[in-house]
Amino acid sequence: MKTVFRKNEDRIHKKDAWKTSAYAFVPYQTHFGELCGFADDIVAGGQGFGMHPHKNMEISTIVMSGAQAHKDDTGGAGTLTSTGVQTMSAGTGIRHSEYNASASEPFWSFQIWVYPKETDILPRHELFTFQPADKLNKLLLAISPDRRDGSAFINQDAFFSLSRLEKDKSLTYEMLLSGNGVYIHCAEGEVRIGETVLHKGDALGAFETEHVMITALADSELIFVEVPMQRGVKI
Repeated sequence: MKTVFRKNEDRIHKKDAWKTSAYAFVPYQTHFGELCGFADDIVAGGQGFGMHPHKNMEISTIVMSGAQAHKDDTGGAGTLTSTGVQTMSAGTGIRHSEYNASASEPFWSFQIWVYPKETDILPRHELFTFQPADKLNKLLLAISPDRRDGSAFINQDAFFSLSRLEKDKSLTYEMLLSGNGVYIHCAEGEVRIGETVLHKGDALGAFETEHVMITALADSELIFVEVPMQRGVKI
């Protein structure tokens, strides 16, 4: 197994009047396989991102707390909470906005970019919803290329899974497609993978392996992004 360890302090941290962000990658410059964007954002109440364009990118949003209101020029609209995941294929081109659904409370979310398998497809977006118990001490598949187990669609041979792992609990991540790698982000808590300990904001990419074992050293929230690795690693 080969690994790449990314500490929280290795991310690009930015803060302004209404948003605090940390970026693990610079799209079109750095990547882990087909994964090229991993933005960790906390947005103040009543604030957000106005209408802006994307093209030929798979963009997924995972809300950790609060609620985010989405609207796009395909007619798509909705509110995403911590019991939902949103996927969006930018395809030939899409414009969308993302705002805090609350006027007073912040929301915390991850926006994750993956290069598409097919370019210039019709733009689309969809939601996957779940209950908190669905990811407790186990893996919950939220995004896949074939919508297996009711997951949301992504235009790539990629799989996103979520887990809330309680202290002293362990699980094994099994690659869902041979040759893929998995990027594991510790959103909360502390976990051990092999000899490496991940704290809040740390991540580990593993590839050239079929499985990865994770043990929680504290109650932890984890995001797993499994992607094809033909593009290699550039961080």
